[in-house]
Amino acid sequence: MARRLGIRLAGWAGLCFAAVLLTYTLASLTFDPLADLRTTQPPTPQTVLDARAAELGLDQPIPTRFLTWVAAVPSGDFGVTVAGHDISEQVGQRAGASLRLFLPGSAAAVVLGIAFGLWGALRAGRFSDTASMTIALVLLAIPVFVLGTVLKILWLPINEAAGTDLLPFSGERTPGSDLTGWAAMTDRLRHLILPTVTIALPQIAFYSRFQRAAMLEVLDSEFLRAARARGLTRFGAIRTHGLRMALIPMTALIAFSFGLHLAGGVFTERIFGWHGLGDWLMSAVEHQDAMVVATATLLMAILVVTVGWIAEIALAVLDPRTRT
Repeated sequence: MARRLGIRLAGWAGLCFAAVLLTYTLASLTFDPLADLRTTQPPTPQTVLDARAAELGLDQPIPTRFLTWVAAVPSGDFGVTVAGHDISEQVGQRAGASLRLFLPGSAAAVVLGIAFGLWGALRAGRFSDTASMTIALVLLAIPVFVLGTVLKILWLPINEAAGTDLLPFSGERTPGSDLTGWAAMTDRLRHLILPTVTIALPQIAFYSRFQRAAMLEVLDSEFLRAARARGLTRFGAIRTHGLRMALIPMTALIAFSFGLHLAGGVFTERIFGWHGLGDWLMSAVEHQDAMVVATATLLMAILVVTVGWIAEIALAVLDPRTRT
């Protein structure tokens, strides 16, 4: 099993490298970091443009630039931005903001999505099941950036009626506040609720529908009928034999869909003013900064690979057949 996990991890590391290489190459081919200097009036002298290009390494071929950047990454050197700032100084802050925002929402979505899916399968055909599946379809049809905006609009009257920001709309914490201890934690939690709900709702709808379908297939399986024939109650057969089988396909789904939901987190960060990897990536595209785009892509790819590796371990726990 350890060998298999090692092989999978090595393969995913190769995928990370390929994704970053492709992203860096496309960004370098299409971005022009000197665009602002080229459009100044009076025109910027060519010698200044050449000096700036040499400073950013633009006078070298793209493969040389990429390999130089990759060689420095293990030591924690991610290069500099177009504006000349050290990228390494921002990596921890940006990655930390994204993890604090995305991981709680995704964890809650997995738990609630599985729970609602199992509940719907056990009540298949009833009004509550039909209503929950209808709500799930509606949530899946709403883009994340629209959902986040709608939640802000719906909550605004509540804040106005309360005369204070019960749930703030922007940032990780109240700007300029010197809160400490429990007050600071409470302030961060209040800022976290709306963006977390925005991230979690579409994932809950997505996972619940898939889990419901997986559970319905298990409920109609022969091994579950055989367990009932041996004297187990319906609940006992499901808990002992059915639940594990219904969770097996969910592990693969969570691993493969995590990147898709991570893309939704990019819009969530922009809507709620969180300065995480998604906001950083979009700002880098606006400023035509290939180094930052590559760094943000690398960090997101590592996050996706980590989730996939954890899913492989969970799959081995649920399905002993995968251990050999």
